[in-house]
Amino acid sequence: MNHLKKDSRYIVILSVLPFTFLLIFLTTVVSSHSPSSTLHKTQRFASSDNITELVVATLNQTISKVNLSSSNFSHLQNRLGSNISHRDRCAFQDCLELLDDTVYDLTTAISELRSLPPVLHNVNMLLSAVMTNTRTCLDGFYSSDDEDDENSNNDNKIYGVAESMKESLLNISRNVRESLAMLDENIPGNIPGKLEKDVKFPMWVSGSDRKLLQDPVNETKANIVVAQNGTGNFTTIGAAVSAAPNSSETRFVIYITCGVYFENIEIPREKTMIMFVGDGIGRTILKANRSSADGWTAFNSATVGVRGSGFIAKDISFVNDAGPTKHQAVALRSSSDLSAYYRCSFESYQDTIYVHSHKQFYRECDIYGTVDFIFGDASVVFQNCSLYARRPNPNQRITYTAQGREDSSQPTGISIVHSRILAAPDLIPVKAKFKAYLGRPWQLYSRTVIIKSFIDDIVDPAGWLKWKDGFALDTLYYGEYMNEGPGSNMTNRVKWPGFKRIETEVEATQFTVGPFIEGNKWLNSTGIPFTLDL
Repeated sequence: MNHLKKDSRYIVILSVLPFTFLLIFLTTVVSSHSPSSTLHKTQRFASSDNITELVVATLNQTISKVNLSSSNFSHLQNRLGSNISHRDRCAFQDCLELLDDTVYDLTTAISELRSLPPVLHNVNMLLSAVMTNTRTCLDGFYSSDDEDDENSNNDNKIYGVAESMKESLLNISRNVRESLAMLDENIPGNIPGKLEKDVKFPMWVSGSDRKLLQDPVNETKANIVVAQNGTGNFTTIGAAVSAAPNSSETRFVIYITCGVYFENIEIPREKTMIMFVGDGIGRTILKANRSSADGWTAFNSATVGVRGSGFIAKDISFVNDAGPTKHQAVALRSSSDLSAYYRCSFESYQDTIYVHSHKQFYRECDIYGTVDFIFGDASVVFQNCSLYARRPNPNQRITYTAQGREDSSQPTGISIVHSRILAAPDLIPVKAKFKAYLGRPWQLYSRTVIIKSFIDDIVDPAGWLKWKDGFALDTLYYGEYMNEGPGSNMTNRVKWPGFKRIETEVEATQFTVGPFIEGNKWLNSTGIPFTLDL
């Protein structure tokens, strides 16, 4: 997560942009603010009480704006050529990918709205992802003095981009925010069905995928084998991903044999239904070392980045080896819808797992980090996982989570259930020197819950940390329910309006696998064990 300070080294100096380049984006902004047209459409549809058609019309208009912005980004990048830094070149690349994903998500949302009956939860998730995409695009242009403390705040971030470019993206997000509000207020949501008891896998994990996850490696039939010694189909994971079919509707298994693979791996949106199977944590290791300190955006720093839907990983270590002084250094970034991770390890320091968007599930995984080491705006459940705080830099405060929900209508959040919140071995001897917190609010409606988990004494009695001053303290939702361990005592917890001592099982259950990520619909297909409720 980006929380860095101003640094002129990373700013796209506007003086190098000829005035004509800025006109490109002014055109986008002007076209995106068409109040008379929008008002006319609003009145026409509202008068006929057809909220769905109004939302569809708004989303179609938004697609046109996204396409125009994408074209303008591409044109500006080409015109600037070598006059931009490596970091800003990465930021342009991020934006083009994210805007492409945005068109796909908006188009899918329109299809969902036109289905009978529309699945509102799916639509809300898609629109939430669009909001996350536009913000992530802008995040890439944040600049900072990266020698300063990572626990800095939003006021110290500035955009190194033309104001018109920023405004065109924010306008796209506003359109989507308005659509979410209309759906939330006027169309009843889907009511979750009866929760099942003692089920090991959410329902969207198919029977065949469940078998793949439960079977030993020697009984798993792989489509491709990756082996560094040349005994498989490929020696690199990237080559294996490239060879996988596009838009697959059936599972495609890539078995990665024991070894340390020094690669940055990107699974693009068209590579769907891919499964990585390894030989176990600490045996099959995917490792790289990109970081913000070395000129990469958070989005682009990931050792493994996943955009294709339906991704599964089992028995693999994901590692970003940049080290504790390099600031943002992501081990896994996932915007893969219906993705699941089983018996995996994720290791870095700051920003270890970027749970970027869509629905995700982690079971029996180990996550290591220091600052905001689970962050993003997915709807995500961590079940039976272990979260290990590592030894941070001097004077750093440890924060396990930094959730990025921007709007109260978004169905997103981080849910940690039946898990353990601990100190890593390197921190245990010196843990008295550092303060650790369960999380802090990255965005205004940040939402994180800890349910029936063990919280060690590393966690400060206050439990949660401010971002800055009173930011989000009234609007966030931070909840705890029936936790145990020396750090679980809530007597001295923060007194913020948004902090909740969850009192009932009914309230806690809404953040479990069944209701929160609709696990009863898709986890069965992955083969990963899960429990739907408490």
